[in-house]
Amino acid sequence: MKQPVTFLVWTDNSPGVLLRLTTLFTRRKINVESLTVSATEQEGISRFTVTISTDPIIAATIGRQIERMIEVRRVFVFAERDIVHREVALVRVRLEQDEEPALRERFAECKIVERTARGTLVQFTGTEGEISALLEHLEPNGITEFVRSGRIAVTLAGDYDNDLTRSLHDLRPGASEGPEW
Repeated sequence: MKQPVTFLVWTDNSPGVLLRLTTLFTRRKINVESLTVSATEQEGISRFTVTISTDPIIAATIGRQIERMIEVRRVFVFAERDIVHREVALVRVRLEQDEEPALRERFAECKIVERTARGTLVQFTGTEGEISALLEHLEPNGITEFVRSGRIAVTLAGDYDNDLTRSLHDLRPGASEGPEW
């Protein structure tokens, strides 16, 4: 049964890693629903957060394939229940100034970034479902522009022991033991 799965991948910051990583998914005809790459607290190391919908066994197999990439330092594969995740959305909407307090009351993570003749730019941080609820709420006002980031995620309390690949298969010794290097 397909379910959302999030890969957290730490790699050396080098050219071509993104291409090789995404190729692992496209070869299997798996759609990447969200992809975010960022620097980490350690210089020269990048962190990929990749979300797909697939069977857990397939996710574990892909996780092991990612681990074999030369530049990869650590790979973790998590089910939704094991992570905290958020996205950021920017929405330009026709919104009267007197409507803003009610919007911020209903959506506490809402921030007005700017007001121009073209509309009000709203920034919102939340889960995919919360962003969808915000869009549904703003739709009657006329959304003129919308963009959202990819997912960013961390484990609950830094707990990497619930890694899906580890629970389904024995990984090679020393692989994906934790976020420390």
